[in-house]
Amino acid sequence: MKRFATVVVAVAGLTVLLIGWAAPSLIAWYFTPPVEIGVTCKPAVVWAIDVYRKTLLMGAGGGFALGLVAATINAQLLKASAKN
Repeated sequence: MKRFATVVVAVAGLTVLLIGWAAPSLIAWYFTPPVEIGVTCKPAVVWAIDVYRKTLLMGAGGGFALGLVAATINAQLLKASAKN
């Protein structure tokens, strides 16, 4: 059961990252008008999507690192309490 839960959480996390990475570009592509208009916000949208992706990856990496540290500390505490 523990392995199953680990796989489910890992796949869910990867899916969230994939959707978070791809969705803004797909939305921008879908709503791009078929003809050029006089005023465009495309440079601002591209910048915002880039910042979003960087923030997403930094948050995922930081969360993974904190989770790894917490799991290591938890494993050490469980091992120490099992010895007593």
